[in-house]
Amino acid sequence: MAEEQKEKYLDLYTILPSEISLQLAEVALDLKIYEQIQNKVKEVEQSKAMSQEYGRQIQKIAKDLTTILTKLKAKTENLAQAKADQKVLGEELDGCNLKLIELDAAVQKFSEQNSQLGKPLVNKIGKLTELHQQTLRQAENRFSKLNQAASHLEEYNEMLELILKWIEKAKDLVHGNIAWNSASQLREQYILHQVTLGKSFQIVIKSNLT
Repeated sequence: MAEEQKEKYLDLYTILPSEISLQLAEVALDLKIYEQIQNKVKEVEQSKAMSQEYGRQIQKIAKDLTTILTKLKAKTENLAQAKADQKVLGEELDGCNLKLIELDAAVQKFSEQNSQLGKPLVNKIGKLTELHQQTLRQAENRFSKLNQAASHLEEYNEMLELILKWIEKAKDLVHGNIAWNSASQLREQYILHQVTLGKSFQIVIKSNLT
């Protein structure tokens, strides 16, 4: 580096003392090392900033998944509203899955370049993936139960409709004009019926004998 400094001054037709030349070389070397250190510091700071940003994104997805999981476990008595909520939660779960896939790829690449900062992030991504799988299973389980509930409700409505029809018929029967016969009239009708039956039986016997 000292020789390079001498050459610069010789080009300007100036003779540079060796002591000054050496000092300039040392200063230049110090500046170069300082610049390298500063660049390294910037790289480290950028890596830390990226690590913190990835950590923030992991926490955000984890919070969203936890919220979805809590809603999926909540009980409800309104089947129609539950089915509507299930659709919305399914869309939110799909969104979390896409974010998780993109974040996983980014963290893997970051970890290859920064193993010390990347290793904790990779572990967090693993736990986040487990949370996503748990939430997905809960969503599938709830979807199955909602379908069963819808089927049972349909059967219940059919039975209820049939029962209501029978109730209406019973009301018509109760409020209708029914002609009730007295006991004596029923007894007379019974005797008349027996007499008619006996005569018919005798006629049949006679016809068979002849």
